[in-house]
Amino acid sequence: MTRRGAAIAAIGALVVLGLPTGMLGVAWPSIRDALSAPLAGLGVLLGAMTVTQFAASTFSGAIRERLGTTRVLLIPAAMAAVGLALFAVGSDWIVITLASAIFGAGVGLLDAAINTEAALRRGIRFMGALHGAWAVGAAFGPPVITLAIGLGSWRYGYGLAALAFVLIAALTLILRGALDDTPVLEVVAAPSARTHLVTGAALMFAYVGIELGAGQWAFTRFTADSALDLSTAATAVFLYWAGLAAGRLLLAVVGHLLEPRRWLDLSVIGAVATTIGFTVLSPVIAALVALPLLGVSLSVFVPVLFYVTPQRVGHETAPHAIGYMSAAGMLGGAALPAATGLVMQSSGVAMLGPTLVLLAVALALLHRASFRA
Repeated sequence: MTRRGAAIAAIGALVVLGLPTGMLGVAWPSIRDALSAPLAGLGVLLGAMTVTQFAASTFSGAIRERLGTTRVLLIPAAMAAVGLALFAVGSDWIVITLASAIFGAGVGLLDAAINTEAALRRGIRFMGALHGAWAVGAAFGPPVITLAIGLGSWRYGYGLAALAFVLIAALTLILRGALDDTPVLEVVAAPSARTHLVTGAALMFAYVGIELGAGQWAFTRFTADSALDLSTAATAVFLYWAGLAAGRLLLAVVGHLLEPRRWLDLSVIGAVATTIGFTVLSPVIAALVALPLLGVSLSVFVPVLFYVTPQRVGHETAPHAIGYMSAAGMLGGAALPAATGLVMQSSGVAMLGPTLVLLAVALALLHRASFRA
C-alpha cells in the first residue's frame, strides 16, 4: 500500500476510534435502565476503561519497540472489537464493566500508537486531519446510538462499532509495511525535555477531563430535569462532537498559518469563554450554541500538543512521551468526569457548567506554565 493509502487508512481508523466515545453519553440512560445502575455508574464504566487505557498507553512506547508498528496497531484493534462485542451482548453489570476494560486496553494502545506515528512522520496539518477524523466518528456516535435505540436497543449500535474495529484490524494487515517507508522527522530535544513531559501529561489530564466531561454528561444535564426534549439534547451532543471535528479539519487546512502556541492560546481562551456561556445561558442557547462552540474551542488542543511533543523531547523519547501523555489523558478522562458525576448527583445536574469552568481555567493556567518551562 502506498504512503497515501496508509494515511487514508489511519484517518479511517480514527473515525472508528471516535465512534464509541460519542455513543456512550447518549446510550447511558438506556444502559442505566437496563442494568439498574446508579446515575454515577457512568463513572464506573469510564473508570474501568481508563485503568486499562492508562496501562496500555503508558507502556505503548515499549510495546511498539518490541512488537513493531503493524502488531501494535493490529492487536489493539482486535481487542477493541472484542470489548465492544461483549458490550453489545452483556446482560449484567460485571460483563459490561469487563467489556469496558477490554475495550479500554485496545483503544488506549491503538490511540497512542497512531498518534506516535503521526507525530514522528507527519506534519501539523495531517495531525489535524487525524484528530478531526476521530471527532467525526464521535459526532456520528449520538445519531448512530439514537437510531439503534429507535430500532429496539442500544446494543445494535455497539455491535456495529465492533464490526467497524474488525474492519480496522483487516486494513492493518493490508497496509503492513507502508509506515516503515515513511521517514521519521529528525528533531533535537530541548534541554527541558523532562519538564515538558510532565507539563504535557498534566495538560492532557485536564483537557480530556473537559472534553469527555462535556461530551458524556451534557445529554444527562439537559434531560434529567426536562430542560430539553430528548431529540434536542441529542442534537446538542452531536453538534458538540461536530464542532470538535470542524475545528480539527480547519487545522488540517490552515494549521500552517499560525504558530503552534497561538493555536493553543486560542483553544484555552475559547474553552474558558464557552464554558462560562454554557453555565449562564438559557438551556436552549447553552445546548445549541455554547456547547458546540466549546467543541470548536477544544478541537485543536490535542493535535497541536502532540505535534510539538517531538520538538520538545526529541524523536527517540517521543513515543514514550506520547504514551505517557495519552495515559494521563485517559486518567483525566475517567477521574474528572466521574468526579463531575458525583458532584451532579449530590448537588444537581446544573453543576456541570461550573465544574467545566473550573477545569477550563485550570487548563489555561497549565498551558501558560508549560511555555515557561
